[in-house]
Amino acid sequence: MTHRALSPEAIQQLRSQGCYAQDWSRVLTTSDCDLSRIRNVVFRSSVSVGANAGVANVDGVEVPCGLYNCVLMDCTIGENVRIAHIGSLIANYDIGDGAVIQNVAALTADAGSQFGAGTEVEVVNEAGGRVVVLIPELTAQIAYLQAIRLHDPAMQKRLREAVVQTAERCRKDRGAVGQRAAITHSGVIRNVLVGPHAHVQGVLRLDNGTILSVAEHPTVVGEGVNAKNFIIAEGASVTGGAMLEKVFVGQGAKIGKQFSAENALFFANCEGFHGEAVSLFAGPYTVTHHKSTLLIAGLFSFYNAGSGTNQSNHMYKLGPVHQGVFERGCKTGSFSYVLHETHVGAFSVIIGKHYTNIDTGDLPFSYIHETDGQSEIVPGMNLISVGSIRDGEKWPKRDNRKTTIKRDLITFDVFSPYVVEKMRRGRSMLQRLQENTPKEKSSVQIGGVVIKRLLLRKCAKYYSQAIERYLRGKVFDRIEAALATAKSWEHVRASLKAEKGLKEPEKWTDLAGLLTPVERLTSLEKSVGNGSLRSYEEMTNAFAAIGASYQKDEWEYVTQAFTQEYGFAPSAMTLDQARDCLKAFAEASASLHGAVFEDSKKEYDAFARIGYGLDMSEEEGKRDFETVRGTADTNSVVKKLASEREAMTQRQKKLEALLGKF
Repeated sequence: MTHRALSPEAIQQLRSQGCYAQDWSRVLTTSDCDLSRIRNVVFRSSVSVGANAGVANVDGVEVPCGLYNCVLMDCTIGENVRIAHIGSLIANYDIGDGAVIQNVAALTADAGSQFGAGTEVEVVNEAGGRVVVLIPELTAQIAYLQAIRLHDPAMQKRLREAVVQTAERCRKDRGAVGQRAAITHSGVIRNVLVGPHAHVQGVLRLDNGTILSVAEHPTVVGEGVNAKNFIIAEGASVTGGAMLEKVFVGQGAKIGKQFSAENALFFANCEGFHGEAVSLFAGPYTVTHHKSTLLIAGLFSFYNAGSGTNQSNHMYKLGPVHQGVFERGCKTGSFSYVLHETHVGAFSVIIGKHYTNIDTGDLPFSYIHETDGQSEIVPGMNLISVGSIRDGEKWPKRDNRKTTIKRDLITFDVFSPYVVEKMRRGRSMLQRLQENTPKEKSSVQIGGVVIKRLLLRKCAKYYSQAIERYLRGKVFDRIEAALATAKSWEHVRASLKAEKGLKEPEKWTDLAGLLTPVERLTSLEKSVGNGSLRSYEEMTNAFAAIGASYQKDEWEYVTQAFTQEYGFAPSAMTLDQARDCLKAFAEASASLHGAVFEDSKKEYDAFARIGYGLDMSEEEGKRDFETVRGTADTNSVVKKLASEREAMTQRQKKLEALLGKF
């Protein structure tokens, strides 16, 4: 819509409505702008105003669009915008169509601001050295490269150039409030970009940041929030008096309830309430909900912190130089304490206080606990926990991201080449210890913790069963698919061949949620270092290609590991071997699944009813418990496990019948 200068009559009307301008010739309106909806406004420098015949919704009440009781300086106002009751002024902002700005202390932008982009965040190590440069397009994988992969100076130099160049593109002389965004009942907002459809309400102060937002998943920044040097991604929620400084909040993440964070990254679907985070790299699904919980100087993903969780990164010698790695799927119990340096294996649970340096990266699914001040470990114990099964099912269902572009690449699989190969290494470690530990020794040290000698064989068996279930299960997934159309066993065997694209298919890594062979990562790093990948977009596209190759790479791993475990390749399997393989798979699955099933039913044992049936008879207490908790037969998780057990039996029979065709 074309803007035009005000006529003398229009100027007179605005003056009569309490308006003032330094220079009326620099105030422009569209022909359909209703001047009666502009009252008590001071115009400074250049201001253009669009049509304003519509209505806006503020606090559930429809109010007219227009400009009321405000000072505007160097602003462009879109169509059907409502700006009212501004304490100081709005300066150097472009206001999108349908936006609402009401009861705000000030909204200003400085020339040359980067709006949070370019902020250097010190993660994982509080003393510095692991810097992530913030940009609106930041992904968990690019941040991982910046913070963790510091061994290659050429790659780091090129990567930083690409990220800084992307941050530099964010430098602007004006701020912006996107279409249909709303900013209400807020304090001073300075150098902040507010995306379309965002809801900013009741914030205390925002300084130097970007709030990304889209119509399909509006971003919410709410009451009492005080944030400086930040980027908040689409669909995120930051509310409840949260205090942020040098922080990235990813897509679908939730921060609130007085949570404070400094030098921290929260990627997709993270949640931070009540507690505190410092120098934190929170990969996807890192969750901390409780008071007195501190996450400091650590790398996490798919993590759940119990109340009072704490870590130490300071030995009071050379400063806070220590750091911790908690691989995907870890949990810490209430008031757990861990002394950094730390490296905890995937899907492990930590209970109690640990004053030794834990290094159990090759012992996933472990239970690490404290007995009389001594740190003890039961490797593989979480393989038979119903909690691990529940976790694997809940994460995909709890993906809050509703945007078209999901920037963080996530591999949800609980059992993967990454974890299974660690179990193979862990099993070998336990078997060596079992063979070499004298019988008179009751326990042995491993990775800074203690394991009882009598558990070595049992825990190695846990790993063996899980490895067998994974490898044989993946092979039979392929066999089952091939049997549907194959006319001969040779056709089935042909479908089990893997493309040989990897030199070391057994070596995998976890890039803050994305699982990939190490050589794919090193190839990408080489391409960045030699300039083959120059732009930020090229780098993110390369990561997307890595993510797309997961199933092919997984199958290559499976074929190699299967061959090493059982002495023949899947594609060389005879019919008799296939039948034996199916039987072994069924036995391993039944054993682990049965243990998980029994573990789930423990939640309905007598101890679980202790807090029920107050002042009631035993029978009344039982009914009270069942009213609240139900029974093992009605619980959805237990029922699902039972149905899965039946499905496993039926599948085995079906596969036996299909194999019988040949």
